[in-house]
Amino acid sequence: MRYSAISLVSLALAGAIAGSTLRAYADGAPETPTSPRNIDGTPPLVPIPNARVTTTGLLIGGQPSAEQLKAIQQAGYRTVITLRPESERGDEGEAAAVEQMGMKFVRIPVAGAPGLTESNARALNAALVQRDALPAVVHCSIGQRVSALMGLRAFVVDRVSPAAAMDLAKSLGLKELETALRDRIAQICKADPSRNCMGVQ
Repeated sequence: MRYSAISLVSLALAGAIAGSTLRAYADGAPETPTSPRNIDGTPPLVPIPNARVTTTGLLIGGQPSAEQLKAIQQAGYRTVITLRPESERGDEGEAAAVEQMGMKFVRIPVAGAPGLTESNARALNAALVQRDALPAVVHCSIGQRVSALMGLRAFVVDRVSPAAAMDLAKSLGLKELETALRDRIAQICKADPSRNCMGVQ
């Protein structure tokens, strides 16, 4: 008697599954998302030069192409932040293209090492904490200014230690501007006695 009950339950369950499968096929193939999200909820990495995706939903790297900007929009990014000054050639038409696709465009001019300033670090933070800013793309020409400014932002805004700021920047690909970032952090430490900057050269 118990076996008969189990068989009846099994048959009913199989029928329900088959019915739902038939309904799915009758309605057409299930829709697959055009931009599947990563397991941590961030959008997928779009292969801009030297691309990295951070755990806070930032895609960072170098200058996106026109096709990559479309992929960025389709992946669900809401803001594109460039660190390239207007006078720097290579991103002509990006602002108009980004805004035409319904994303927000922000320019924070970082002209190499001299552009690694506290005000630019705070400007980057201000852009990223805006409502509906994330997920966002932050780029320059090859990604070096981005990784350096991300480290400086962590030091200036989040008040992490100099070592932690440098480690973050290097984890994001910093190489060429490593000395410039270290020097800027040392200058800030010298000017602000409230900072714990033991061991900074």
